[in-house]
Parts: sequence; structure tokens; C-alpha cells
Amino acid sequence: MFNTKTKHITKKTVEYTGHLIKSIFLVLVAYISIVTFWGYISQGDVFLANIATLSVGGFWAFFFGYFGWRLGQSLEQYFNSIRKKL
Repeated sequence: MFNTKTKHITKKTVEYTGHLIKSIFLVLVAYISIVTFWGYISQGDVFLANIATLSVGGFWAFFFGYFGWRLGQSLEQYFNSIRKKL
């Protein structure tokens, strides 16, 4: 009895969570679409140029930051291994 009740509760929780995630995604997509459309109406092509510039800049900043972090992590491991040998 306990096992079937637990499975039912788990199934319902997963269903509600899935619906919640879909709803949040829908609201997010609607918000981004509306803001982009409104910005284009009010500011014209300058708004879209700013979006493109910031998107490309964000892309590069993220990947350079990630690779910098990985490089720093590798250097830390290297220097720690040298220190342990001494």
C-alpha cells in the first residue's frame, strides 16, 4: 500500500513540475518576444544592433571566462603536484 501511494505521489509531483517548467518557459519566451518587439518599435535598428553586439560579446566573455577558469584549474593542479613532490 505504501509503495503504490508513494509512486502515485511521485508521478503527480513530476507531472506538476513538468507543467510548471513549461509554463515558466512560455512566460520567458513571451517576455523576450514582447520586449524585443517593443524595443524595435521604439528604437529601431539601433536596438537590434545593440542586442547583436551584446550577444556576441556575452558569448565570447562566457567562453573566455570558462577557458580561463579551466586553465587556472590546470595550473593549480600542476603546481600542487610539483609541491607534493618536493
